[in-house]
Amino acid sequence: MKNWTSKEIKTLRKKHDLSQPAMGNLLGVSGNYIYLLEKGVKKPSKTLRLLLDCIERQFKENEKERRK
Repeated sequence: MKNWTSKEIKTLRKKHDLSQPAMGNLLGVSGNYIYLLEKGVKKPSKTLRLLLDCIERQFKENEKERRK
């Protein structure tokens, strides 16, 4: 499991053109919570880090499929 930094969370969100509320919706948290994570005010829990790993993996798989 990756130790997600605020910068990595923001980079993942922006790379896939998601708003903070949309990213929050994917993870089951509020857009405001995503904002706090990106600012470094909050640290992601173990569960949230696992979910971030999962959506990152899914995004990568989707990119591979689009390239075929």
